[in-house]
Amino acid sequence: PHYEVHIIDALPNNNIPLWFHCASKDDDLGYHNPKVGDDFHFRFNMHLFKHTLFFCHFWWGKKQNAFDVFTQDLANNCSGDLPIYYCYWKVQEDGFYMGPQLSQLKKLHDWS
Repeated sequence: PHYEVHIIDALPNNNIPLWFHCASKDDDLGYHNPKVGDDFHFRFNMHLFKHTLFFCHFWWGKKQNAFDVFTQDLANNCSGDLPIYYCYWKVQEDGFYMGPQLSQLKKLHDWS
């Protein structure tokens, strides 16, 4: 199956920019500096017998955090119909939320 991971900047509209860098073992997705409301997304084919893993490091002013944004376990938080499943991350002032739709998110991480 194909998965599409979305990372949405839902931080307050102030002068503190969000930066993040995402990668897997094989793919470096680069550094990104979205505007509030922007939706960065990437698509990949999950290997059935390999461990597909993407991670991101986020910076917002003096706050930061780094964690996996996609693993086989996190795939349970995605939804869709074959051939594409969607996973949503929303970056907010109080932390990081994930779910299968923007209306069904749960908080998984805080800023550190």
